[in-house]
Amino acid sequence: MNRHHLWLTPATVVIAVALAAVTAGMSLRGVDVIREWMAAPTAATPQPMYTVPGALRFKAGEYTARGQGCDSTITRPGSQIVVTDTTGASIAYAPVGEGALVDGHCVLPFTLVVPAGAGTYNVDFPQVGVNTYTEQELADLLDITFG
Repeated sequence: MNRHHLWLTPATVVIAVALAAVTAGMSLRGVDVIREWMAAPTAATPQPMYTVPGALRFKAGEYTARGQGCDSTITRPGSQIVVTDTTGASIAYAPVGEGALVDGHCVLPFTLVVPAGAGTYNVDFPQVGVNTYTEQELADLLDITFG
């Protein structure tokens, strides 16, 4: 390898271009571009969220009562409620809590934390299916009775 070619490296090319830009009167613009490239990324603005406490209610006849709890093949505690937006992207999920007998129904509690502003929310309840809610309907959602 020839000694004269050793000085031609990517670093020397960058330095040569930077010097050419400075001497061509573009130093301020070049410095701004370099500062922009080197700037730390800005943190994304957090999306507003809201909490939706709720419960699934099933007729007690569909369950076997065990003390104060309910057990069923329809929905089991720990099953996931999944919320998607209009594109089908998952935006929230929540586990179903332990069931309890309340006024002749088996009630399985859950708490969703969903992003505001999605417009329409598709809520997939385990073993029940998907129900669609507006943001206001979802915000008011406390108890959902099936059966």
